Amino acid sequence: MEIAWLKNLVRLYLPIYQFESDKMKIVYAGYSSIKRNYFTRILLSKYNYCTFKGRKWFWQIPELIKSYNLDMVVSEISPNIYNYFQKSNGYIVPTWVTMRININRPMSEVCQRSISDFSDVKRKIRKYCLTYEIQSEKINIKYFIDNFYLPYITKRHKEEAWIENLSDVLKSTPSPLLMTIKEGKEIVGAALFRNSDESLFLMRLGLLDGNEEYRQHGVIGSIYYFGILEGQIRGCRYLDVGGTRPFLTDGLTKFKIGLGAEFVSKQSPAKDYLWVGVNEHSTVASEFIKKNPFMHVDIDFNLVRVGINRDFSN
Repeated sequence: MEIAWLKNLVRLYLPIYQFESDKMKIVYAGYSSIKRNYFTRILLSKYNYCTFKGRKWFWQIPELIKSYNLDMVVSEISPNIYNYFQKSNGYIVPTWVTMRININRPMSEVCQRSISDFSDVKRKIRKYCLTYEIQSEKINIKYFIDNFYLPYITKRHKEEAWIENLSDVLKSTPSPLLMTIKEGKEIVGAALFRNSDESLFLMRLGLLDGNEEYRQHGVIGSIYYFGILEGQIRGCRYLDVGGTRPFLTDGLTKFKIGLGAEFVSKQSPAKDYLWVGVNEHSTVASEFIKKNPFMHVDIDFNLVRVGINRDFSN
């Protein structure tokens, strides 16, 4: 609680980084190198210049568009100043958005090609003889973290990897479930789940030694497929597939949408958000948004697609 309070306090006075490519000029205001790396990649792909411009108070951030002649601004924000940024020309964007799959229906319907890509997942499950098991003995968390979770997330996401202390996370999780995936007789993938009321939550997953070959064999997809089977056995209505980036062109977001996952409409004000400011006179910014639609929240924290005045409730 004290760390969250301090984080919100320092976000009132932010470091300013200006990036410029051949087509676009932006500013990232904030402390997180992971978020900064992600947004500069999404907005610019590659950039020619990066300049540290000092620090600014939060109320000065929207004015940077005009004073620096920017196309867009991305700023970390504190919960107690949401109202200020909601009045500015831009969007309040969740750092992560939650998605879930409705599994309260026959598996044949879940796997319909018109609904999801699970028919392709099932093909790889058969081809590589993938099976799953829920570990009944005491879970070896260190084994999961060291051999599956950390190697996978660091190799897959590199400098954008958001690495948590899972031991601390799991202290507040009653009776987590460990699913292991075998290819033949070898355990090649693993995932942590928790069962809560009407949902089975996919918490974290990984591949053995972060081996990309196992992903090509469909092991990641099989975790979602077997998660649905296990959720149905436990009488759940949803498989909660966890957080993803709000950009619909993001690889992970596209993958989950392809599995039939939908966004959870109602967002919590306590979540982590950013402000994406847009120069209304910038054709470059306008074109970017058209090609890279994203989810943001309205004044009531309902999730909506940029430029579309409707929710995405499931």
